[in-house]
Amino acid sequence: MSPTGAMPAEEFDAVVVGGGIAGLSAAFWLARYRRRVRVYDAGGGRNRMSVAIHGYPGVEDPTPQEMRRRIRTQAAGAGAELRQGRVADVKGSRDAFRVIVESGDIVRARRIVLAYGLSDIIPDIPGIAEAYGVTVHHCPDCDGPSAHEEPVGVIGWSRAAAELALFLLTWASRVVLLRHGHDDRLSREDRETLLRRGVATHDARITRIDQVDGRVRAVYLADGECLALRRLFVHIGSPPASDLARRLGCETGPDGRIVVDEGQETTVPGVYAAGDIAGHPHLAIAAAAEGVRAALSLHRSLLPSDLELRGRGSRPDRNESAAAD
Repeated sequence: MSPTGAMPAEEFDAVVVGGGIAGLSAAFWLARYRRRVRVYDAGGGRNRMSVAIHGYPGVEDPTPQEMRRRIRTQAAGAGAELRQGRVADVKGSRDAFRVIVESGDIVRARRIVLAYGLSDIIPDIPGIAEAYGVTVHHCPDCDGPSAHEEPVGVIGWSRAAAELALFLLTWASRVVLLRHGHDDRLSREDRETLLRRGVATHDARITRIDQVDGRVRAVYLADGECLALRRLFVHIGSPPASDLARRLGCETGPDGRIVVDEGQETTVPGVYAAGDIAGHPHLAIAAAAEGVRAALSLHRSLLPSDLELRGRGSRPDRNESAAAD
């Protein structure tokens, strides 16, 4: 007990904010390094509605829930502590962070791993929620191959949405850009490029999406037109799921990603970031790799100086493994 009668805060080598693939992978590897680590998982996750995680080498399209379950089991088995809860704030500095949870709990941590991900903005269109994750997607790299030889629509009105429409021609039989009633933000040259590649643009607001069991059949527009489409990609915006990085003072790039070094450490000493918040590619396998890289770097930053040989042949760089597995 402290002099005030309050229980002292629990202390950890690292607290991981976010229980997705990046955060769980970091926790798993930190536990393998015998670090005391706790994960706070607020639930959700941008891919929670997806039918499967595609393109993960050696793993045959598991659901996001199944993939997380597997890594949670590994992390807990290695000794990581897993908690449900949302981190409200992080204060302090390297070696002396205070993590404040919405439940009122406060724990101490020498290091922080931010892995809370992004949150996709989905327009309020009748029918879209029922099809989201089945034939309505946000990630072309993950779900683009599923659109092979299908007519596809992109909901968005930015230049990035137009670029996505062109990118989807890799697989789709045809692609249309649906601006959903928003102003045209494209240059004349951009419009000419879309036209030359056969990408039609529709300005009218989308009134509803016809779908059966999550499978899109048609998109109805306010001007009376009906488009026979089989898959949709939404590209409106994906802000961070938390503003902890901003409050901690972490530098961000012009695209909103958190700036990290080769070991996933941010510009704030002792704070690491992994997964979608650290930038592209937004893939499950990349999130796992970044979580592991953060764990390796973090562990090395905690090693005592008396484990280092002096002079030539000193300890390997903290961001590099001493030997490849």
